[in-house]
Amino acid sequence: MSHRLESRQLAPQQIGCGAVSGCGAVDVTWTVNNQDSSWDCTAIMEACSVMPEVELNGSAVTQDGVLTDLENHKTTTAPTQKHQDTWFFPKEFSDDLIGISGLSARMREEVLNTAWEYSRVVIPQYSNWTRFCCYVRLSVIGIVAEYNGEWTDITASSKMLGYDVDELLDTMLMGRPGAEESKNEYRTYLLVTSAKSSGRRDDDLFRRYVNHLARSPKIWFRARDGDALIRFGLAAALSSNDIDNVWFTEDQLQVLGEICVTLYDAVAFFKHRSEGEIHNTFAYLDLKLRADAYRRAREVLWSIDSAWGMSPRRLVALNHVRFFGGPMHMTMRRYRYVENGLELGRPETEDMIKDAREYYKLWYRVDARETFDEQQARFASVIERRDYLLFPGLAELLEEDVKRNCDQCVYSNNYGARGINEFGGVKLCERCSDEWRRHSETLPQRAAEAFPEIDG
Repeated sequence: MSHRLESRQLAPQQIGCGAVSGCGAVDVTWTVNNQDSSWDCTAIMEACSVMPEVELNGSAVTQDGVLTDLENHKTTTAPTQKHQDTWFFPKEFSDDLIGISGLSARMREEVLNTAWEYSRVVIPQYSNWTRFCCYVRLSVIGIVAEYNGEWTDITASSKMLGYDVDELLDTMLMGRPGAEESKNEYRTYLLVTSAKSSGRRDDDLFRRYVNHLARSPKIWFRARDGDALIRFGLAAALSSNDIDNVWFTEDQLQVLGEICVTLYDAVAFFKHRSEGEIHNTFAYLDLKLRADAYRRAREVLWSIDSAWGMSPRRLVALNHVRFFGGPMHMTMRRYRYVENGLELGRPETEDMIKDAREYYKLWYRVDARETFDEQQARFASVIERRDYLLFPGLAELLEEDVKRNCDQCVYSNNYGARGINEFGGVKLCERCSDEWRRHSETLPQRAAEAFPEIDG
């Protein structure tokens, strides 16, 4: 038995279409009243709660999570769903990711919703819809890259998932200072992230990349800035607000990036560890210092915010940094805040690791593998295209492939986590990790030098 819910028109402005996972997906357009922003979803949710099967876009999802293609009579198992989420995104994206082989209707809805939520969290206001939509679509590509890099190989083509990466970047960044560098930030992110969640993780390029993360705190934070798309996101936030004459010095970008990833990584510590991540600040800086580092970064953030109080154009960029430090984890359904009883920072479990392996919430588990491809053809190809694929300075670091002068730190040919409670990258010894502590403690001084307007 299947049911189709018909929509009720509440107002002329359509803002989204949704899929209710767990109880099924809904072929219904919900609208919001512009005057009081009231929603009328109660009847829909009550109906969904008793439905054994609900029809969506020509498919049906039963309560056991089996997705059936009603037209072609094909059945696949959808990723595990533990809560009945209702997905929302604007009609602008209704035709995105259509016809992607291997992408189920339910997964498509979740990817688009996650990209929309992420984009709205880190860019809470915008004036240029066209540019902002480019950012959302680039976020869609990034979210897919984080769990299935086979679909997003930027070394093969800029065209992927029905998009053209270069066209999106050109449209979003047109006329901005440092536009070409910002484009390279995104391509580098895509190169590394796609390798991490694909078979391309077993090669010399990825090994060199992970090795270089542990070389020094400054190099680490620059790489993590790129991995988290911090300075790229700052450019996107300004561009989406038609602010094309504001940008920052390299020292300022380094400080803003360090604030952002310190805040985010402190809160995301257990999420990242359950994924066997190579990218978490506290895989290198002693985890016991998470609270101190978070407090310090938060304080510096507010000192800059206070200094910029009369400069709303610059605050657009600072808002991008602010929401990484906790609000993102509570408001985005990509994270486990609700599932963990409204707690942040709950240690990972074997079940969480299993969920990551099954792409629950679009996570991905970087498990160690025994295979390693010693051929360097792909590495050489990427280096040859450094001006297109890599942010400035990264190619030289990868070519040098320098390890720390320490016989206690643990390097590997093939990176990934080998068990619970461990990350997937280089394991620093206590002495080398102390270098990260000393660097972190100087953040207020470095911020004051980069931003002379800070008071005190």
